[in-house]
Amino acid sequence: MITRYAYGILAMGLALPGLAAEQGEKAGLKAIIANTGPGGGNKAETLAKRQLLSDDSVFVNPEVRPQFVGGESGLKAYMTKNMRYPEKARQMKVTGKVFIRFVLSAEGRVTDASFVRGPGGGLNEEALRLVWMMPAWQPGYQHGQAVRVVCTLPIEFEL
Repeated sequence: MITRYAYGILAMGLALPGLAAEQGEKAGLKAIIANTGPGGGNKAETLAKRQLLSDDSVFVNPEVRPQFVGGESGLKAYMTKNMRYPEKARQMKVTGKVFIRFVLSAEGRVTDASFVRGPGGGLNEEALRLVWMMPAWQPGYQHGQAVRVVCTLPIEFEL
């Protein structure tokens, strides 16, 4: 979004017709919102914001954060039920936190999961497996629309 905004300013300054026209449409949309008057402004504003959200946008901190079904206690129950401590890590007495970063789709499904850091010994792979197997979450929302959200989840392993 920031890149598009910066290009829009550049396009208007250089008078590039394609990008300047796109920015002009957005300015016209804002003018329509401003002139709707009391009562109709909220509906038009929400419609305009939804139209400006791109399907490929990924949010870090949306208005409504995604949540595991069942909340934090549901997430702990899921982890407890499905976690298999790797035998290699058990023998080497490896413990610690693994940080998994993933993107939740607008439907609440896990995509693009990878581990950021962890103690190794098979724990990183087990944490990644747990995240990939998670059921769908309640998605995050921005301006009333379900959006993709990047999340980082710490998973702790103890003997």
